[in-house]
Amino acid sequence: MAIDQVDYDLPNSKNLWSMYGLNMSNSLVDKSLVKLSQAGLRLTKQRRAMLEALVIAEKPMSAEEVHAKLYSGTCDLVTVYRSLEQFERVGVVQLGVRENGTKVYCLSHGLDHHHHLTCRICGRTERVDLCMAEELEKVGRSYGFTELSHVMELFGACPECKKEA
Repeated sequence: MAIDQVDYDLPNSKNLWSMYGLNMSNSLVDKSLVKLSQAGLRLTKQRRAMLEALVIAEKPMSAEEVHAKLYSGTCDLVTVYRSLEQFERVGVVQLGVRENGTKVYCLSHGLDHHHHLTCRICGRTERVDLCMAEELEKVGRSYGFTELSHVMELFGACPECKKEA
């Protein structure tokens, strides 16, 4: 049986926390794994590793960036893409988009839908706890659209980069 087909038992595994010198609880990862299981998705070592990479990330990451954070040989890039799409579908991660159109993902922290403010110059990312989803959906419905969703991100120059310019 291939490693990516091995079912994973909750909740303990060798993880990325120690690799980055962090002493954190796995509660976010474990909660995410429970959510995946409840959605009928198998719990694999690869999926746990991806979730751990997202937890320690300082900003939303692309599939390529998530893949680069995994131990060599953990899984291939296609598996990361497919898993992130599944994670987003069940609400474990939140989708964002960089200014160049690249999809990025951050771990959801429950029901806290949020957006990001990203510096165009250095890439610094700040969480923005503001969403106008209701207003946007009202506009969409006024045009007759249904099954609405949105992705909204803000881009600019952070104070440090602005000083250097």
